[in-house]
Amino acid sequence: MTPEQLFADLLAANPSQPFVTYYDEATGERAELSVKSLANWVAKTHHLLATELGLGRGNTASVALPAHWLSVPVVLGVFTAGLQIVEDETSDVAFVVPSTLIRAAGAFDVYALNPAAPAVGFGASGDAPPPGTNDYVASVRPQADAWGSVQFGAGSGDPGLATRSRADVVAWARQRAAALGLSAGARVLTDRDWLSANDLVDTLLAPLAVGGSVVYVRNASPEILSRRADQERATKLI
Repeated sequence: MTPEQLFADLLAANPSQPFVTYYDEATGERAELSVKSLANWVAKTHHLLATELGLGRGNTASVALPAHWLSVPVVLGVFTAGLQIVEDETSDVAFVVPSTLIRAAGAFDVYALNPAAPAVGFGASGDAPPPGTNDYVASVRPQADAWGSVQFGAGSGDPGLATRSRADVVAWARQRAAALGLSAGARVLTDRDWLSANDLVDTLLAPLAVGGSVVYVRNASPEILSRRADQERATKLI
C-alpha cells in the first residue's frame, strides 16, 4: 500500500465526498473540493512532473508549502509520479511560496504558489513569480486532468517521505490516525501549518488513511475555530 493508493481507493469508493475544505479568516477565502475534483488537480500535477519534466522513481521533491487546499494536489501529485518528498536536502523539483524560496536551493525546477491568490496564480493578481521560479498554476493548468491517465510511478518499497518507504508512510499515517483517535470517515479540522513531515502526516495522510476529510483554517481565533468546527461537522480538532 502507498499514499497514492489510499487516495485512489477513496476516489473509487466515494468520488463525491468533500475531501479538502479551506478557510482563510483574514481574507474571506473559502474553497471546497470533492475527491473527484481534487483528482483532476492531482492528475495535472502528476503530468507536469512525469510527462513534462520526465521525473519519477529515483527523483526527489521539496514541498515547502502552507496547509492549503492547493497544496494537497501538489503532495498527492508528487506521490503518484513516484517521487520521494525530502525535507532538508537538495531536490530535483521544489514547490514553494516566496517566503520558503530558500528551500528550493539547488532544485533544477521550482514552482511557486502565489499566497495572495493561490487558485489563480501570479498573473491574475498582477504579480510575477519570484525570479528563477515558475508559476505553479500557469504551469499545471494545461496538463491532462483525466485520472485514468495517471500511472503510479513507484511501488510500496520505494522511498516516499523523508527516510521512509511508501509502505512505511502508510503505516505511519495509520499509527497516527489511531493515536489521534480518528475513526473511519473522520472529518479533521486543523489550524496547524505544514512545518514538517509530522504535520503533513497528521493533517493530510492520517485523515486519508481512514477515508476521511480535512478542513484547514488559517488566521482564526479560538472562537472562530470552534464555530467552523460546528459548521463543518468536524469530528476531530488537531
